[in-house]
Amino acid sequence: MMTNSLPFLILVILSLLILGFLMMTNRDQAGKIVVFWLFISGLAYVFEFLIFILGGSYEYDPAILSNHYNDSVLGSISSQAFSVPVSLTVIAVKRLKLGWILLIIAFFYLVESWFVSVGIYEHYWWKSIYTSIFLLLGAYLSKSWWTRMSEPALGKVHFITLYFSLSVLTLSISWILSPLLDLYNIPMPLFSDGMRNTITGNSIYSWVCNYLYTVTIFYRPNSKGAFWVTVLILIILDYGLIHFTFLDVRGISGAFTLPLFHITMLILGNKLFAWYVHPLKKTAEH
Repeated sequence: MMTNSLPFLILVILSLLILGFLMMTNRDQAGKIVVFWLFISGLAYVFEFLIFILGGSYEYDPAILSNHYNDSVLGSISSQAFSVPVSLTVIAVKRLKLGWILLIIAFFYLVESWFVSVGIYEHYWWKSIYTSIFLLLGAYLSKSWWTRMSEPALGKVHFITLYFSLSVLTLSISWILSPLLDLYNIPMPLFSDGMRNTITGNSIYSWVCNYLYTVTIFYRPNSKGAFWVTVLILIILDYGLIHFTFLDVRGISGAFTLPLFHITMLILGNKLFAWYVHPLKKTAEH
């Protein structure tokens, strides 16, 4: 008998294999490909926050985590961080024509319909045709953005790219630290499900922090002073949230969690930006 988790794991592994093959066959653009994949994932996370977290559109059931809502979020990550973004990355990098794009969309339609039929994915108000429409729109936007990413002078494009690519790491790591490990909690009392409230508050908090990370990394990438000033600002922000009871830190370990989290994200963001911006500088020199 098939376990619920197996189809999700197959999609993730298949996506990573395709991404790896794409990078191997385009070694000169490997850094750009990874950043672009993360950028598309970042946009997908925003989309998922709106329709899945806030809108209650559907539910996943990989049956991996004990908490039902976190388990559904994990199922969402398999789609919005892997299968969908990797597919759109392939479409953009390979500049696939409409026929191939429609074939990929048809594949997703069949997979989604099968997930629903076997009970590991449930629609509430969402429909598979909506997925197809957004994938078609996403394919067009992905091809356009991929081309614009190669132009060194487009500062706004590169800032937005960095913001959303880093946001995937910020949101994913903060999801582990808060909803999963319960080291801190920022609940938004909007829903009857406590975990849904926690994830909503944590997501908004993470996007705000991610903006400060991005500003520092983009405008002062090699400045240690800007690095530590940003960390200090974020610690003050955290203290203010604790003072006004918006943020609950769990014990001594929780008190160290957020400062270390901010430092880690700034380091990761600087590495990501350097990997992405180095080829751009070489392009500008030529």
